[in-house]
Amino acid sequence: MKLLSILLLFFTFNSFAADEYSCGSIECDEFKVNISNNADLQNGLSTYMNYCYGCHSLQYSRYKRVADDLEIPIDLYVNNLIYDGSKPGELMKISLSKEDAVNWLGAYPPDLTLEARVRKPEWIYTYLRSYYSDSSRPYGVNNLVYKNVSMPHVLEDLQSSMTENEYNKVISDLTNFLVYVSDPSSRERKQMGVYVLLFLLLFTSFAFLLYREYKKELK
Repeated sequence: MKLLSILLLFFTFNSFAADEYSCGSIECDEFKVNISNNADLQNGLSTYMNYCYGCHSLQYSRYKRVADDLEIPIDLYVNNLIYDGSKPGELMKISLSKEDAVNWLGAYPPDLTLEARVRKPEWIYTYLRSYYSDSSRPYGVNNLVYKNVSMPHVLEDLQSSMTENEYNKVISDLTNFLVYVSDPSSRERKQMGVYVLLFLLLFTSFAFLLYREYKKELK
């Protein structure tokens, strides 16, 4: 019985480890998350709003929160990145109805606010870089990560007009933006964590000096 439990634990661990590094039938590409660079996140936001937002909402985010976090003047944001007349304080919902989506696309595209939490960032990065031509598919493309994917390669024009490094940078910025939007307060928590550690370091230093003084008095 004990041997069976060990074997089950071994196979469970190995299955989890394999899933951790896999992207469908291939291994995930290496990707380093960096949500501290606002310029990169602004580029990712711009790519998302221009190429993804027509079908994929970010319904748990607000325009103004994103603009404030990424240090984008609200007037600039409204004039260049809000296309449907929504107010800055509104949630980032798309105007595409479920009925129209089903009629035109065959299914309603999922909201992507929490995509980077449902799937790891490496999966998103690899998926967006893994489209290839496939004439047997409705949109003429397929994906190594998500076989028989129903989503068209919406970034195909960018990929064909850029160098590989330039395109990878676009995908990296877009992925980092999705990581940010999945947990906007994470940057504040990390910053607060630094302040807490500095406080503890300072407090410990004063406590040690005070301890030394008390120790002198006891001698």
